Amino acid sequence: MADDRMNLRPGERRQDPRFVVNLPAHVTIRGERVLCKLIDISEHGALVETEGPVHVGDKVSLDLPNIGPTIATVLRITPSHMAMIFPGAVVISSLLPKEER
Repeated sequence: MADDRMNLRPGERRQDPRFVVNLPAHVTIRGERVLCKLIDISEHGALVETEGPVHVGDKVSLDLPNIGPTIATVLRITPSHMAMIFPGAVVISSLLPKEER
């Protein structure tokens, strides 16, 4: 069984395990719904691949497969990725393979 959890690097502030999922999703940025790929997720945040027009600190809505939309705040951006944090815990078990639940 492969372990898709991502290890924390020394000095990293994350406390929740992240899980690699690589699923299609949508993110709404300033009223515009944009297709994205959900790269990894934890109970309190996610990394998505998208080229949507976004800035650090923006509030977005991430529409998660099998879960639905959740509000998030953009923490970090690169030309192709956006890291975000959720204001509360999100139950992510429906996104994970059975052996990860």
